[in-house]
Amino acid sequence: MSNYIIRRVSLILLNLVLVSFFLFFALRLVPGDLTLTILTESSTAEQRAQFRAENNLNDAWPIQYIKWAGRAIQGDFGKSFRSNLGVASEFKSRLPVTLEIVVLSFTFTSIIGVTGGIMAAVRQDSAWDWGVRMIAIFGISIPSFLLLTLLLILPSRWFGYAPPFGATRILEAPWDNIRLFVPPTLMLAIGGSATLLRLTRTAMLDVMRQDYLRTARSKGLTERAVVIKHAVRNAMPPVLTFMGLQIGFLLGGSIILESVMGLPGLGTWALQAIQSKDFPIVMIFALYAATMIMSISLLIDLLYAVIDPRIRYS
Repeated sequence: MSNYIIRRVSLILLNLVLVSFFLFFALRLVPGDLTLTILTESSTAEQRAQFRAENNLNDAWPIQYIKWAGRAIQGDFGKSFRSNLGVASEFKSRLPVTLEIVVLSFTFTSIIGVTGGIMAAVRQDSAWDWGVRMIAIFGISIPSFLLLTLLLILPSRWFGYAPPFGATRILEAPWDNIRLFVPPTLMLAIGGSATLLRLTRTAMLDVMRQDYLRTARSKGLTERAVVIKHAVRNAMPPVLTFMGLQIGFLLGGSIILESVMGLPGLGTWALQAIQSKDFPIVMIFALYAATMIMSISLLIDLLYAVIDPRIRYS
């Protein structure tokens, strides 16, 4: 197991190098003069020359990448082209907001999807099953940005309620933090939880028709023990795979949520950077997203071995 983890971590590091390499060069292929975009055409020739010299833009692209990578390894991801502030420090200040959005959304997605799918499969063709399936279809059909917008408009019109403005830390103001983050993250989780619910139900129904479950029942095990100890564990591998993929969707969904709710997270920061060609910010956000997705993928693969004893890594 340890050898497998070392190999996977090495591959993650290699992939991060490749992601940074291709993204760095892809950003330089964006049409238009970067200097004029940042400084505008009203800037003088001396100002543009100074800007290019300070950011190593006069060097060849490979030299620019080598200099950037050398600083990044030491934790220095450069400064924003527009604000001239350190990208790493700004990233750290915005990271808690985005992490809370992703963690809460992922938690709601997992709980609603897995629990609802299991209960729907156990009570197949019951009123509960039909109700859960209708809710799942509704969740898949409604875009997340529409639900988030309605979350702002309808409570304010009907009840005069509006969430608190600006992000608050949960340790400093717990109630304001819950009011601000829980409703929108719950709305963001609806689409993913609906898909996960349908997948969990299908996987459970497939497992519950297997012969070894009939054998378990014939040995006198209760239905609860059959479902929890045998059916759920054997139905989890495809469900875990989809849950890992959800991290990527939630990273994209956090951009929508932060934009709609006006939260100072990484999503809106990166979106503004893309629009203004602020490349150092785009680079650090892309590496963060790639690290999150690949780390979750490794964690999911390790959970396979915990859930299914037939899986062994060497």
